[in-house]
Amino acid sequence: MHDFNPGITPNGLFWTMEIPPESFVVRRGGRGARLRLRNAPVPDTFFFANNVSVAAEIDVDLNWIARSDVITRGNGTSVPPDAPDAYLGEMRDATCRGRADGRETGFAMRSSWLTEEGFVAFLGHSRNGVYL
Repeated sequence: MHDFNPGITPNGLFWTMEIPPESFVVRRGGRGARLRLRNAPVPDTFFFANNVSVAAEIDVDLNWIARSDVITRGNGTSVPPDAPDAYLGEMRDATCRGRADGRETGFAMRSSWLTEEGFVAFLGHSRNGVYL
């Protein structure tokens, strides 16, 4: 099993990484977005439940298109912003299509064409509480 992910940061944030600002573009007045990464460095942690990893790179090209009006989710401003349940999201149902691939020494993978079929896709923004 190969797991291309940036791991867990010292503050507990997981599966996230900083990307170049030009890699993510919002368009169509917030009703469309595209994530395009090329040769992004990320570890391949291919052993479950340990810290063994090797240097790898990923390419990602995903495109979202909103298909609904904004749906507000969470407790938002009805609780203090540092409360654990202070999640606030403003999302639109969306379609999402694209591809992803990754490679490291001796191994490479490429996804088939990715669609929202069998998955859920949203386009919007959110704010978490202390830690959900």
